[in-house]
Amino acid sequence: MFKNIKPVFGGILCIAFVSCKKDIVSENAAVPESTGNTAAAASYLPYNNGTVYTYSDSTAGGAALVSSAIKVSGDTIIDGKTFSATAAENSKSYNYYNSTDGITTLVTYNGEDKITTTVLKANEPVGTVWKDEFLSAGIPTTYEWKIVARGINRTVKGVSYLNVIQVHLNGYAEVPGQGKVVFANTDYYYAPNIGLIENTSFNPATGKVEFQRLLQKPGA
Repeated sequence: MFKNIKPVFGGILCIAFVSCKKDIVSENAAVPESTGNTAAAASYLPYNNGTVYTYSDSTAGGAALVSSAIKVSGDTIIDGKTFSATAAENSKSYNYYNSTDGITTLVTYNGEDKITTTVLKANEPVGTVWKDEFLSAGIPTTYEWKIVARGINRTVKGVSYLNVIQVHLNGYAEVPGQGKVVFANTDYYYAPNIGLIENTSFNPATGKVEFQRLLQKPGA
């Protein structure tokens, strides 16, 4: 891992999404005005106002199991579009999701930086790739996404989920004096009408698991 660079997705996407070891939005970030209740988003990320997702988090070697609760707190308008605001319970750090026609957009705030990424293209076939490019703390950063599998079965915490989509993320930054530095190598698994059921992050150098988030209790 390199210094002075903060992975900003995670989060998950932090149900997210990259490492999800901590909130990825600065508590000093500007928070758009809430508009209250939300309707369900696309079926692979069905965020409804008041829904709470409970996850079990573990670090390298399966140590440090922690229970994390992510709550959907309502609708927010960003650039004229409706986003669902999510945050860990008792946190003021938010992630914002918009799902339209199977495409899910995530907006996060890293200090003064507003970062927009596309975390899922649920209607696309296996092998579909896309890229997000942005500045994080002034550093050019790239996320490369790929749909690895769809229609698969995945068992998480003893529960079997059907028609799951697997998305892989490679994240890297162009760091002055260091060149291309890879900091994210993560798989995300989404189940229909539930959302994120698992994300597993691997060490980019060794390929070993260094963080895992598993759905413990679906949203309710």
